[in-house]
Amino acid sequence: MILGIETSTPRASLALLDGGAEAPVWEASFETERAHNAVIFDPVSEMLSRYREEISGIAVGLGPGSYGGVRVGIAVANGLSMILDVPLLGVSSLEAWKSDEADYTVLGDARRKTFFVARLVSRVLQCDPELLPEDVVIEQVGRSMEAGEGDCFTADRKVADAIDGVRLSYPTAVGVAIRAQATALSEWSRDVVLEPHYLRAPYITTPKAK
Repeated sequence: MILGIETSTPRASLALLDGGAEAPVWEASFETERAHNAVIFDPVSEMLSRYREEISGIAVGLGPGSYGGVRVGIAVANGLSMILDVPLLGVSSLEAWKSDEADYTVLGDARRKTFFVARLVSRVLQCDPELLPEDVVIEQVGRSMEAGEGDCFTADRKVADAIDGVRLSYPTAVGVAIRAQATALSEWSRDVVLEPHYLRAPYITTPKAK
């Protein structure tokens, strides 16, 4: 079975898929703003107590999203991969979004008065998310929504409130595991160092002189 882990947004989840199926054998979800590390280990412990010997691989969402949330998911995935001696695969969280359609757009608050825009076709990210000023995205996407041009989602309440027609939705662990199943398990790694999908380089400042 494949264990999927998705923690890039406030609504996090874990799921087990078996034999290429899309319906989970087991699933758990929880919602926190900045404290996934405080609650993720209870469902992990429950899952291990029931399915430890049946897990053959672990797939984890790499974001973009919450810096701390994504790193919690990656840390848990890395630890379980070593403990269980199973391979690991990182998946774009954008490709694991909960959507009835395979073609969709995801928007997100990238801070510093910018939104990101990511376009997916057949659930495949076409290029790196584009960072644009908030007002530009609100205008452009607003026109697309009025014209009925496809599904558009966000995990950020701020974005959903700013643009009519953009729906609040989240990536899922089931989606992560399904995307991972498209890659043969033999191509997964046991020693890979996964990194979050960053939208921009870290913003580093120097302390002000006292």
